Amino acid sequence: MALALSVGAALDALSLSLAIRLRYQPRMAHADLLFAELNEGLDCKSYLIASQSAREAILVDPLEDKVDRYIQVLSDQRLSLLLALDTHTHADHLSGSRTLVERLGGKTAGSPSGSVHLPLHEGDVLTLGQLSIRVWSTPGHTADSLSLLLDDRVLSADTLLIGATGRTDLPTGDTATEWESLTRLMSLPDDTLVFPGHDYAQKTHSTIGYERANNKRYTLGREAFIAAMSEPRKTKPALIDRALPHNTRPL
Repeated sequence: MALALSVGAALDALSLSLAIRLRYQPRMAHADLLFAELNEGLDCKSYLIASQSAREAILVDPLEDKVDRYIQVLSDQRLSLLLALDTHTHADHLSGSRTLVERLGGKTAGSPSGSVHLPLHEGDVLTLGQLSIRVWSTPGHTADSLSLLLDDRVLSADTLLIGATGRTDLPTGDTATEWESLTRLMSLPDDTLVFPGHDYAQKTHSTIGYERANNKRYTLGREAFIAAMSEPRKTKPALIDRALPHNTRPL
C-alpha cells in the first residue's frame, strides 16, 4: 500500500510545520515510493516522486511561485533533487524547474527539448532508487506532451484530466493526435491511478477504469471528440504571453 501525501496532517519523515496529510492509495505501489501532490487547492498540480531508500526526488511540473515551498519540503524530508521535470511546454504558468536546479543542483528534464538538460522521449526509463518511471509520448495537448508511468499510477499531465481532457487549441496542439494518446492511456489496467496536471473541481485523482467509462470527452468517440475539441475557444490562458517565452528559453 502506497502513501500519497498532500497538505493536512503530519508524517514523521516530513516537517510538522508543512503539515503534509496522509492518504492511503489502493493497489500495489512500490514500497520505496514517496509520492505527493504539492499544490493542494490550486488548479495546477505539481508532484513529488521520491525514493525513500536513495533519498532522491523528482519534482514534476513545479510552479515558479512555489519554489520556496518545494525547497522546504525537500529539506524537511532530507531529499536531494535529481530532476525538475516538465511534462510539456506550459502555456498557463511559469515553470519553476530551472530556478529549482539553479538553487539545489540536479538537472532539468522533460520538455521542451531545447530548454532542458535531459530531454525525454518515448520509451525512456528513469531510475530513482528502486523505482522505475517509464516515459510515454502522449502528444495532442502539445506536440511535446509526456506521461509518466509508475507501477500503479500514471501522471497524465494535460492529456487526460479527471472527467475531461486537455485543450488542443494552443501552440502545437492537435485534436486527432490527442485522441490517439487518450486511447493509449485508456489501455492501461482499470485500477491504474490517474494523477492529472490540472483539476478544476478540487479532485485529487481518478482511475483509468473510471475515466474510460465516464470521461465526458472520451466517451464521445473519436469523430465527435475531434469535432467538439476543434470548436474555437474564446479565451486563452491569462499568462500565455509570459509563460511561453519563459518556458521555452534556451539553456
